[in-house]
Amino acid sequence: MKILNVGDFNWMTGAERHTANLSLFDIRRKLSLAAIRAQHLVVEYSDRAVARTAAPLGLRVLGRPVADRRFLQLVDELRPDLILLNFADDLTNRALAEARRLAPGLVIADIQIDPIWTAKTRARMAFRKGAVDALFTTTAEPFLSQFAGTGAFAAFLPNPVDPSIETGRAFAEPEPAYDLVFPATDDAPRAVGSRELAPSLACALMQAETSGLRLLAPGVGDEPKLRGAAYFEALLSARMGWSLSRRSDLPLYASDRMAHMFGSGLAVLLDRRSGFDRFYQPGEAVFYSELSDLSAAAARLIADDAEARSIAERGWRRTWELFHGDRVFAYLLAQLFDEGGTRGFAWPCDRWSGSGS
Repeated sequence: MKILNVGDFNWMTGAERHTANLSLFDIRRKLSLAAIRAQHLVVEYSDRAVARTAAPLGLRVLGRPVADRRFLQLVDELRPDLILLNFADDLTNRALAEARRLAPGLVIADIQIDPIWTAKTRARMAFRKGAVDALFTTTAEPFLSQFAGTGAFAAFLPNPVDPSIETGRAFAEPEPAYDLVFPATDDAPRAVGSRELAPSLACALMQAETSGLRLLAPGVGDEPKLRGAAYFEALLSARMGWSLSRRSDLPLYASDRMAHMFGSGLAVLLDRRSGFDRFYQPGEAVFYSELSDLSAAAARLIADDAEARSIAERGWRRTWELFHGDRVFAYLLAQLFDEGGTRGFAWPCDRWSGSGS
């Protein structure tokens, strides 16, 4: 199969002027890697980079006609069987319609990994309604069918791990520098049990309630955010990882940091309400309902490092069994091309049909 994967693949433009800003762990990259391992031909195209470099005065929106034109040149030469769109905001739906003319039989799938409750994400999904064949999101919500057009569908897509990316084995580290790592990108409030807490306050409360806790919290307070290799090094410097998403009350929604933590061999702390206990047994992850039992669990594992390492290794093995990028990619293809071929996957495999309304 010939696959055109569209997204911002770190072509050094725009926001990357002052840093390489390498997103080594993005799902779009993992999908490319899995497709290549499955012996498909993959071509990557950065619509944003083309729009940026072609835009007068650096105004990306003015470069969109060029992004469309270069995209269609690629389609005409490649004649892809499948196009994956990853936040491809600089491609118009007119270009997608023309792509279908140039490549008869083409299937187009939109991948949305951002929180589905935000106005920005909903606008993105609504924009592609009627222009794509499938919408995949990292939240298992049937109401997403409203964003799929006639003959299209919406479906759940789990966050994958990739053997060339999550290469760490934190459980094998004999003396980690930290007990717990909690990366964040901003201080917007998040649900910690029944409370809404800013990450800075959540960290302060955790340290106050957990005696002797050695906490690494990049991106929280005055701590700098970490990118690239430094981010993975931080994951390997701790025994436990706190996967705290912006919301925990939506089915199977989690930041992709959860996959990074499990895939790198940390003992992962998870809010029970997110539903991941359907995949992980108590001996494979640590589930909490409130900050108090989160703190108690962390304290218990600090005192019993052998148990912490055991939970981490079992969770790591379970993650690679379920969410290996090759399995996730095979599931995506089954949803798109093999009606009923998604049997045998542990996560929800429903296809929520759209309508023309």
